[in-house]
Amino acid sequence: MTFEPAKSCVVFDVDGTLAHFDADRLGHLVHGREKHWKEFHEAMASAPEIAPVAHLFRQLKGAGETIVICSGRPEAWAAYTVAWLQKRDLAFDAIYLRPAGADSASDPEVKRVLLQKMRADGLEPWIVVDDRSSVVEAWRKEGLICLQCAPGLF
Repeated sequence: MTFEPAKSCVVFDVDGTLAHFDADRLGHLVHGREKHWKEFHEAMASAPEIAPVAHLFRQLKGAGETIVICSGRPEAWAAYTVAWLQKRDLAFDAIYLRPAGADSASDPEVKRVLLQKMRADGLEPWIVVDDRSSVVEAWRKEGLICLQCAPGLF
């Protein structure tokens, strides 16, 4: 998908930002060296939305903003993420997920690569909403304003 000319957009993370993520209970599935994506996605399928962030998302979309999802979830499991978003009426314009073979890459590394892909596709984020401190710092190092919606110290 290519946007020409460059289209401004708002970027939202999923886990811990739009979807309630209990890092103490589920973090071991995806934050270790070995990833357990099946168990993670099954557990997150019923995760409730984080109401204030979902409200902001819907307000921005309703105002005509281009909404982009950018998550460390793997692209091979995209159907689970899309289903979660659709079930909660969170309409988006583009989605960028962890590329195949990047399980060992950190979330900040993954999101920097995904930002490059967004820009190559003609998207230019003007603001980002994310929860994880290390990722928020990475967005800011890329020159973007990032609203941190949770402590994200994991």
